[in-house]
Amino acid sequence: MLSKPKHGWSDFQLDNTSVYGLSYLDDIAFEWLDQAIHGLETLSPFCVKGFLEPDRFLCLVSYWNCHIICEDDGREALDSDAIAHEYSHTNMIEFCENLYNDISQNIDDWVSFFAFDDKDINEGKIQLTEKLEKLKELIAEKRKHFCENREFW
Repeated sequence: MLSKPKHGWSDFQLDNTSVYGLSYLDDIAFEWLDQAIHGLETLSPFCVKGFLEPDRFLCLVSYWNCHIICEDDGREALDSDAIAHEYSHTNMIEFCENLYNDISQNIDDWVSFFAFDDKDINEGKIQLTEKLEKLKELIAEKRKHFCENREFW
């Protein structure tokens, strides 16, 4: 889902969607983990964001699908040609599992994706590890809500 960060960029892609190059202007690992944790804690859809330079990237993670919206980052009114929309049949648990795996496999790269000095990196690694552990626990706890014959109201 998220490629290993390289030179301040990470590619994002879900099944049946385009590849989106996300920049370091958003602290993707920390911000996305916070959103995923909140989403699983409350069993509510959540949104993660990124910057494509110059466009804005939004991914709405709903119960059974993810919706990707890319829009111009300007203040002008948008028309339909200025908005891209794709979706993937990736459910919330699958999204969170992918997020956990992609960040934990490259934790050092994700910590330094946004941090700019050694103090930030050392503290960031501790915080990121704690967030990953919390997400892992929630995935195990909430998985039962995403099996067949389950619905959300």
